[in-house]
Amino acid sequence: MPTRKSKLTKTEEQEYRTRLSWLEKMSIPIGPAGDPSPEPDRLTLEQTDYEWAQIYQLPWGKVGVVVPAKMIVLTSGILITAVALTTPWDDRLLELWDPEESSDYEGVIGSLYHSPPRLLNPYLERELPLDVRQVEGVLITHGQSSIPSKYPDESPVTVKLLLIDERRKELSFDFRVQVDRSIMHKWERRQRERLEPAGWIKRTGLFGPARRQPGDQKSVSPEKPSSSRKLAVSITQPVTQETRKPN
Repeated sequence: MPTRKSKLTKTEEQEYRTRLSWLEKMSIPIGPAGDPSPEPDRLTLEQTDYEWAQIYQLPWGKVGVVVPAKMIVLTSGILITAVALTTPWDDRLLELWDPEESSDYEGVIGSLYHSPPRLLNPYLERELPLDVRQVEGVLITHGQSSIPSKYPDESPVTVKLLLIDERRKELSFDFRVQVDRSIMHKWERRQRERLEPAGWIKRTGLFGPARRQPGDQKSVSPEKPSSSRKLAVSITQPVTQETRKPN
């Protein structure tokens, strides 16, 4: 017969205090700290595909996270009241992404095998309790953050999804994603192209051709040689008996 633990370990106590601090940052009132009663999870989220799970660096200091997952509601009546996702490099919280908020959304979901995908976001931000169900789709979040340079493209990163239910209980889920800066690179390339003036002649080689505008080059008629050419001919022409003028 299972017994209830009488005391938390140091690791569990530290984790519990960290979660209480996170609740305070979200302005959610909390009661006195104590030993939470063990209870079966009423909702679980399982990552279904690691290949398509990405964290994208976006313009203007933002990131977007895409995680294919399966949501399983084991007990009717659960209501999610707060949702946030955290990264390992800062404390800023990422929020669920509304597809109509930004043009970058299309680029984020463009690489998915199902486009447009079935979103899990509406189930986590609805105002009515969830019924028992099992649904598979994609979880998408975004917010202000910058991926540090020490995380190269395709490197694995663990992000954490935090949920608060109507009982003020926290649910935490870890997801494995890969760093992707492709959207940021495309945006930077478009910015460079817009800055290039019309009619710009690109340099090639070490120095390349000089910049010039059409029509600047002067044309020389081949039928009328220049005076300098005549002078060169007169100097190089050999002096003979026929060409020597009388005194």
